[in-house]
Amino acid sequence: MIVNEFNPKHGYCSLTIESAEDLWILRRLIAKGDVIVTRSSRVIKKEDEYSRPDRGERVKVALALSVDEVHLDSSIERVRVRGTIVEASDETVTKAGSHSVTLSPGHALTIRKRAWTPLDIRLVRPSEESTTRFILVTVDRREAGIGTLGGSHLSVVTTIESGLGGKMGEEQSPKPYLSKVAETVAQVYQEGDRVVLAGPGNFKNAVANQIRERLKGKDAAVLEGLDITGSDGVRALIKTPGFQSLARDSVMVEMQQLVAEVVKRVSAGDPKVTYTLPRVAEAAPTGAVEACAVSDDVFASGVDETQLVDTLNAIEGKGGSVYLADSSMEFGKQVSSFGGIVALLRYSLRV
Repeated sequence: MIVNEFNPKHGYCSLTIESAEDLWILRRLIAKGDVIVTRSSRVIKKEDEYSRPDRGERVKVALALSVDEVHLDSSIERVRVRGTIVEASDETVTKAGSHSVTLSPGHALTIRKRAWTPLDIRLVRPSEESTTRFILVTVDRREAGIGTLGGSHLSVVTTIESGLGGKMGEEQSPKPYLSKVAETVAQVYQEGDRVVLAGPGNFKNAVANQIRERLKGKDAAVLEGLDITGSDGVRALIKTPGFQSLARDSVMVEMQQLVAEVVKRVSAGDPKVTYTLPRVAEAAPTGAVEACAVSDDVFASGVDETQLVDTLNAIEGKGGSVYLADSSMEFGKQVSSFGGIVALLRYSLRV
């Protein structure tokens, strides 16, 4: 999430949505009675003598909506907000009716609140560790896989084939291949990203040097111990001890440890663990939840969206941590198997 301007004292925040995880933050952040300002399309009906009553012109307008309803559709990566129009950039737009807007990655908006709570501020300004993004490159002379890891969400960007033979020959220079990989990484790179390379042999070192040169001296860490490249290599890299050590403060590693501890406690019959929304919701307001993970496909379990949002906010309001698990990854699938939400407890709630 790109926060363009944030002034809680004056009650507003302007931001741009970057990812699916940002939509979860928005769903927890936007509440009934808030005002959101964004651009949308609206059908304007003409009322002249020759206009058809069932036709109108769809125009782009800036609207301010007083929020009545908010819904998250994580399966197609959007948040839908319905509310009453309180301001409009086009004078022909009536302020008496309601309107709905669909928010998705790439969308810019401003949120106005009467008062910003400490939880609201934490949602907008997460810790530095939780915002660190990794660019992952798994490469050898044959192919390179490039992906990104932001929070717990892993995305494979592309796979590049080198076209080189198995052995280094004078007639085949690796320079075009090196340049293409470095250029692709540069296109993906955002300020603050960490670049990590792995792969068999020493070819990855030449790629790392090319990336450092292309990024004007930015660091590119090289890890040993991975013999897989391409998209499979990107997925395997995050499981290696080298990456786990490098990213030990990242959200992804913290979540892997959380889910591993959940499985351990469940297997041992430890009462300081709970799962499924009704049970976690019961524990949340007591302050017993130390950390909670929710799968991004939790709604497939038929949970109530409002209850889920209230539960997550109650957990963080009592000092607990909340993580969003990518259901396409191994630990995310484990969270899904427990009803889409799991929690470690500070103390047992069993009588």
